[in-house]
Amino acid sequence: WMASREQHLGLADWSQEQLEALTPIVNNDNSDSYNLDSVLELLVRAGRSPLEAAMILVPEAYRNQPDLKDHPEITDFYDFYSGLQEPWDGPALLAFSDGKIVAACLDRNGLRPARYAVTDDGLVLVSSEAGVVHVDSAKIVEKGRLGPGQMVAVDLVNQTMLTNWEIKQQIAQTHPYGDWVKTNGQQLSNESFGTELSFTPDEVLKLQTAYGYNAEDVEMIIQSMAIDGKEPTFCMGDDIPLAVLSDKPRLLYDYFKQRFAQVTNPPIDPLRESLVMSLAMKLGKRGNILNVKAEDARQLAINSPVINDGELTKIKNSDLNVQSISTLFPVADGPDGLALAIDRLCAAAEAAVKGGAEILLLTERADGNLNATNTYIPPLLAVGSVHHHLIQKSLRLDVSLVVDTAQCWSTHHFACLVGYGASAICPYLTLETVRQWWHSEKTQKLMEFGKLPSMSLEEAQINYRKSIEAGLLKILSKMGISLLASYHGAQIFEAIGLGPDLLEKCFRGTTSRVGGLSIKELAQEIIAFHGRSFPEFDGKN
Repeated sequence: WMASREQHLGLADWSQEQLEALTPIVNNDNSDSYNLDSVLELLVRAGRSPLEAAMILVPEAYRNQPDLKDHPEITDFYDFYSGLQEPWDGPALLAFSDGKIVAACLDRNGLRPARYAVTDDGLVLVSSEAGVVHVDSAKIVEKGRLGPGQMVAVDLVNQTMLTNWEIKQQIAQTHPYGDWVKTNGQQLSNESFGTELSFTPDEVLKLQTAYGYNAEDVEMIIQSMAIDGKEPTFCMGDDIPLAVLSDKPRLLYDYFKQRFAQVTNPPIDPLRESLVMSLAMKLGKRGNILNVKAEDARQLAINSPVINDGELTKIKNSDLNVQSISTLFPVADGPDGLALAIDRLCAAAEAAVKGGAEILLLTERADGNLNATNTYIPPLLAVGSVHHHLIQKSLRLDVSLVVDTAQCWSTHHFACLVGYGASAICPYLTLETVRQWWHSEKTQKLMEFGKLPSMSLEEAQINYRKSIEAGLLKILSKMGISLLASYHGAQIFEAIGLGPDLLEKCFRGTTSRVGGLSIKELAQEIIAFHGRSFPEFDGKN
């Protein structure tokens, strides 16, 4: 995201030479700490104090935070910047200085120790452990430790010590952030799930077959989530061959494996530490972080990346410029058709953003649904290709990607889409599958006789969404990440069995130790699924 931001940076009094001297801001070969230091220095050189820069880059958990009830201006500050800058997440104690201010702060989790002591002769000590520096206890006039997201600083010019609330209140009052957000920002409210059936049972089965569902996906994942409201638990053994070694067509998601922290990030307990975790996202254009203004708050906030049809309609009807792009392409184009379709999709996305689009809706329902003559670009491929194409064209920060797809039902599917750039996903066929299941005579009888818990259709769909959200939090927690906004576009995956042409075009930067599937071969797998659903299609008509 910082690399995408480089073309949008700048101040009115900066020359092109000054801008070029500061780029590239970040470097993938450097450590995360090194890159954080580079971005903090960029903000300081642009006129921010080191304290404000640290607050922007490493915000505390400000939502539902009891200590912030008396400090609404601080909450407004964090809320405004949440739409401009992705939080640097992960356990850290930061110590920083510009020669005039020396400060230390903890990240939102507060999992690193940070103790401080102040002596009667003006010495301030901050260290990871008490007793690192020997000090006569009789001389200590104050001591304590930093809590999650808290900050302490010493102003060397004025020779004063600044406490957490002093620092944050002073910085939060530099602009009317609350007024900016209230005037320009929008909040997407939760809408009721649909109750009417959109397809007949035969039509649903045909679509499920074309998009790669099998009976186990429907019964053991989707129906289980709708009943229990949590992710299903399976046996420990997994004897399914790797997707690249399977002789059956497989979904593109199956070629990706989550990568989890294996060094210093401890896992988070998403239940006990729910206060610091959030799935909230903001849709719309992101402004220039070096030169903020009221219009930068013109975004649509959503509480979850999992949206239903009612919420998708509200996004389309919002004040933001939303443009839909179809991800369907003619099956008659054959195995070469997928590469052409990706090029057309990327060109359409680029033109839409240049035309002022603030939200791009990648949908399989723009030109009617799937049929015998039209098949689909897999949603993960569509998101990844558009995401990287817009990065190359320096347009990525101008737009958010929303996906309206039938091929998304498990937690892993949602994680892949968000990890490669999607901000929200409407799994319309999955929700239709839940509705079909609930309306079936068998399900109603099982509820009637107490074999299944009695629930309304609304509750069943809410249970499904709740299951996906809990699963996403679990994935974030294994990585030591608290916010979906930090996971968004992070590509924390390893590809197993994807060829270099596919990775370069759609998933650039993804690690792949095993080559394999080309774009043409992936097209053949899509056509194989399509042929099962529409056997009347012989590949020539």
